[in-house]
Amino acid sequence: MTYSNRPKIWFWAVVIIFLLWNLIGLGFLTTEILAPEVVTDLMNEEQLELYNNRPSWYLFNYGIAVLTGLFAAVALLFKRKMAVLLSLISLLCIFISTGYYISIGAWNIMSEPDRFLFITIPLLGLLLWVFARNVRFKGWLS
Repeated sequence: MTYSNRPKIWFWAVVIIFLLWNLIGLGFLTTEILAPEVVTDLMNEEQLELYNNRPSWYLFNYGIAVLTGLFAAVALLFKRKMAVLLSLISLLCIFISTGYYISIGAWNIMSEPDRFLFITIPLLGLLLWVFARNVRFKGWLS
């Protein structure tokens, strides 16, 4: 049986989903940097206190997570092996952010939609990394 180094159609569908997901993340990051009042207007008093008391490194870490995730999706689109490393960096930054929020007890004051995103973001970061690794092992990345 012969194997093809040519990606299947589902590869492209998954890559487009990851690309769109990371573009949404870029939109949230841009909003948080350029118009933080849009984000803070939706928060209650406890959430606003946590938001205003974040350490200075948090937004930098968030930016790295989003941008490396986006670059990983673009690298997958162009079938580049660097997608594996970029997705791993993104995943590590996501874990740092998630760990920070867990350590300050943010879970207790989150709304249900926030909790859903809180779980979904690391899960999709992990899936991006696993996907990139698997398609690299299939020989679909150069």
